[in-house]
Order: sequence, then structure tokens, then C-alpha cells
Amino acid sequence: MKKKELLCTLKKLIFIIGIVTCLIPTCVRADSTENSVSTADEFFTALSHQILEHKSQQLYYLSSEELKQQITVSQNIEEPFLYHYNPKEPLASGCYTYLTIHDFHMSWFLSRSRTLNVQMNFFVPKDTMQEYFKEMQQLANELRGENDYESVKAVHDYIIRRVEYDYNNVSTNYTDIEGFRENRMVCQGYSMASYVLLSYMGIPTRIVIGKAGDDNKRENHAWNVVQIDGKWYNYDATWDDLGGNDVGYNYFLKGRNDFPNHYPEGLYNSSEFLNSISEESYNTPTTLTNNLLHILLIVSFIIILVIVISIVMKSRVSVSYGSSVVGTVIEDDFDDTNINSTQF
Repeated sequence: MKKKELLCTLKKLIFIIGIVTCLIPTCVRADSTENSVSTADEFFTALSHQILEHKSQQLYYLSSEELKQQITVSQNIEEPFLYHYNPKEPLASGCYTYLTIHDFHMSWFLSRSRTLNVQMNFFVPKDTMQEYFKEMQQLANELRGENDYESVKAVHDYIIRRVEYDYNNVSTNYTDIEGFRENRMVCQGYSMASYVLLSYMGIPTRIVIGKAGDDNKRENHAWNVVQIDGKWYNYDATWDDLGGNDVGYNYFLKGRNDFPNHYPEGLYNSSEFLNSISEESYNTPTTLTNNLLHILLIVSFIIILVIVISIVMKSRVSVSYGSSVVGTVIEDDFDDTNINSTQF
């Protein structure tokens, strides 16, 4: 009897577990609003909103079978999410938002084959994230210049002067949100902070992931590309940080032919992306001024040289007798009358 009772109890337990398992999706869905998405861009934008709103869980209904197949077949959804860029709503781009979270997990509902549950873990509390974005929006308004160049330079200089590079590579300083609190960042933080400020200013920018360094030592690195006057340029605030308040410009608004030791990876290494970046570096007002001064110096030198030669030539007088030239007298002070009356 005891064995029969035990088997009966086990059957009941299995039945109850089955019922609970079936009800779990319903319970989760009751607490979550289902988002309908049909393309990868819509899905990644929705994921970005989930992050910006600091929602730890969100349901997504994939209305397109094609999208479902893309996500099902993809072995690593994080990579295309990291490359996602939304020009109409830059802050809702995976290239930024993905870097602000610790991790996320996806699971399908058995009862609805196209319903996806996405759970996320965040680095910082919701209040901290919201306070940071408010601070950055206000800061962007304060730093905004009269034109895009002045705005980009103001962001570049401000970040470099405010924070120091974290050579200890403390994990909490990998994001801009936490790095700004400590005033210490690694390259990812520099590029993320630049991205947020420029996005609030309405200046298109993207975060680029890759390697940097010489051939003997290349390390993981992140930098930006920024659009000014319709062209994209490379921008690396990390490598322009010379320490303290010293700001460099060797990696500021550089063309792809003038940006050494940077090696983008993945989508950023595609010909389509690389060709979108200007070949030549941006002609900054400082560059134009220096070029103008250089030209003025050359022209001034030429003018002075011509004047000197002219003076020297005028001071030379060729004295001739009859048809033959006897010689040249420099600074001739002889009186013409005396010369004509001279007896030979």
C-alpha cells in the first residue's frame, strides 16, 4: 500500500507541477504589457526602450515569422543588438543601451510560439539612471556651441578635463553612468558619455568597437564617429586625454586616412561603414587659421624678397662708354658733369 500511495502522490505532484508550469506564462503576461514587433529594428528599439525605462521584464510578440526565424536561428542576438543604431532616436539605439546593462535573457512561451520574454539585469538602480540622463541633458544645453563643430569640441574637451582614465580597469567604470560618479572611466565610458551628450545636442554619433594599438600590442578599444556638415569623422576622446587638464587633438575629427592604430571589428569593419567615413580629416577653424597664417608668412616673405631685390637692383648703375660696358658702380655718387669733363 505504501508503494501505491507513494506512486499516487508522485503522480499528483507531477500533475500539479504541470498545471503550475502552464500557468506561469499567463501569470507573467498578466503583469507585463505585450509589445508587438515585426522587424529587427523595431525589436532592438523596443529593447532599448525597455532599458531606458529600466524594466527588468518585458514581453514581445513577434508578428513576423521572418523576425521569429532570425531570432531563433541567431546564436548570438547580442552582437546585432550592439550594432543597432536608430538615427531618429539615438538614445534608443542598441549601440549605446546594450552597454548600460549587466546582461539580459530571453525565453519563449510554449503556449504562444511567437511570444518572447526578455529579462534584464542593470548595473545601477532606476533612480541613478534617470538622474544621470537629466544631468547629461542639462549639461548638453550648457555646452552647446554656435555650430556643430564648437559643440563637438566642447563635449570632447569637457569629458577629458572632467574625468581621468582608469588604469586599474575597475569594472564599475566601464559605463558612463558609473564612471561619471567616480570621475574615472575606461575607453567605453569616454565613448558612451560623448554619445549621450552629442545625441542630446542633435549631432549624429555612433560608438565603434574594435582594437587599438601598434602591431605588437592591440587591445580592446571603443571610440566614436561623429557627423559634421554631412560627413562622418573619427573621434577618440580617450587617446586625446593627456592627463589632468591637458587636451590633445591628434584623434579629433579625423578622416579614415588619418586615424592610425585603430582597427574596428564586425559591422564597423565592413566596407559600407568604413566608406561612410570621410577620407580627409575635418578642417577645423584652428587648422584653417594656421594654414592662412602659413600662407600669409610665405606671401610676406616673397614680397619682402622682391622689395629687397628691387632695391639692390636700383642701387646698381651700369656705366658705359660708347658701346662697351666698362663696369658697374654701386651707389654711384659721381656728378654727371664731372664725368663728361674728365680728360683721358
